[in-house]
Amino acid sequence: MTRGRTAALLLGLAVAGSAAPTLGAPLVLQPCRLDGLATEALCGVLPRPLDPSRPDAGRFDLHVAVVPAVARHKRPDPVVFLVGGPGQSAIELAGPLSAKLARLLNRRDLVLVDQRGTGSSRPLMCDGDRGDGAGRPLVEVLDSQRRVAELAVCRERLSAQVGDLRLFTTPLAAADLDAVRQALGVSQWNVVGASYGTRLALELLRQSPGSIRRAVLDGVVPPDMASGRPARPRQHAGGVIPTCGCNGGRCWTACRARSRWRTRGPASSRPCR
Repeated sequence: MTRGRTAALLLGLAVAGSAAPTLGAPLVLQPCRLDGLATEALCGVLPRPLDPSRPDAGRFDLHVAVVPAVARHKRPDPVVFLVGGPGQSAIELAGPLSAKLARLLNRRDLVLVDQRGTGSSRPLMCDGDRGDGAGRPLVEVLDSQRRVAELAVCRERLSAQVGDLRLFTTPLAAADLDAVRQALGVSQWNVVGASYGTRLALELLRQSPGSIRRAVLDGVVPPDMASGRPARPRQHAGGVIPTCGCNGGRCWTACRARSRWRTRGPASSRPCR
């Protein structure tokens, strides 16, 4: 090879290298076991600023898990699954998600991130989120005024524990996700969002459109839609209480009994909703 051709080749490589995307520092992943998975996954944490506009405001550990692809020669673009809620832990759903996305996992890694405020990433938990409210009467659960009062108490407690709750937002969660992508050394990935996860996916598309190869939105929650609380809980419950004439834990039993009666009773009888 002549000097001229060698110089041209080196120049071409230099130009190609300068055109490549700038990727963040690597994320250190260690073998780990996740519930519902028969094989090992890879887990790690990525330190993230709580408030990107104020680096001195503190940091938190963003928890990340990667379920490796089955094939030896896998595709370079993994799949990141954005779960619903908001409030679900993506990593805790590794088992069922891997089963549902088995075909994708043949050739692509599955990336799961506990977004800020969920799972192990500085979780925001009210008492009812821990299962403390299990067995409460349905009329009590659907009492809007009671729920608002309970949320106010929870908000005061969480504000004292973690600080400004306005730092746990969808735009900041999307920025965290893109930081994970860069830390993994991935130039593009495929995004799958379900329920609230679709809103997070839309924000990710807005912030980093070039980093997403494909996006699948299932059960879209658009940015202009209020999520996380029904406006009229009794209507959302399908009128169960007034229709079935029951309360507490006996409601569903009464409804089932009435439904069975309806199948044998006159056609004009009122259905149990």
